Amino acid sequence: MSTIQPLPDETPAAASGVPEVPADVLAELRSTWTPRPAPGSAGRAARHRLAEATRRLVEAVKLVDPEGDADALKSVADDVSDLAARISAMASLNDREPTLDDLQLHERSPFVGAANPLAPPMELVADGPVIRAHAVFGAAYEGPTGRVHGGYVCAAFDEVMGVAQSGAGALGMTAYLTVRLKRGTPLFERIDYEAEVTRVEGRKAWVEARSYADGVLVADAEGLFIRARAV
Repeated sequence: MSTIQPLPDETPAAASGVPEVPADVLAELRSTWTPRPAPGSAGRAARHRLAEATRRLVEAVKLVDPEGDADALKSVADDVSDLAARISAMASLNDREPTLDDLQLHERSPFVGAANPLAPPMELVADGPVIRAHAVFGAAYEGPTGRVHGGYVCAAFDEVMGVAQSGAGALGMTAYLTVRLKRGTPLFERIDYEAEVTRVEGRKAWVEARSYADGVLVADAEGLFIRARAV
């Protein structure tokens, strides 16, 4: 049985000002993150494959033994340098106006982006007003030995909570984010997240979140998101 506990619900939604947001509105607000659609073209599918291959490359480079075969390392470094030059010579997104597909966070985010080789990638799922997510952080995200760097821990919360703010019925920007590290977040293990809006006042939405490793709480967070003023 899972030991993950739901986020606290000490105040009824009406008293805390959290609105009842229709499911279709929530789906529209979250669509830039989730669900991740199938690639709409052969080129986009190939870029997703390239991003995944690059993730494996980064992981392998991080873990390769520098005291091993130096000549082999030099040869591989030359090959990777040549490959980077080939890719750089190809058509760039910077050379044209981005499309709506280009702008979606499920495409470009450093945490959930299928085309972003920096993304673990994280998987997001909507569960009513709650956003749940999970990710496995490899060696590239290491801070303390065997643990995820604290900066990545905080950034992962910002991503999950940024989606969860949709529970306020609108989206805004992060005003502040407080993360409490209860214990080290382990590498190479599935980390589960949950986040939801706990209070709304005008343009302000407060979000709380937690992360778990094998059902054990490793960190929690609270943040304030503020949507832009109407022009």
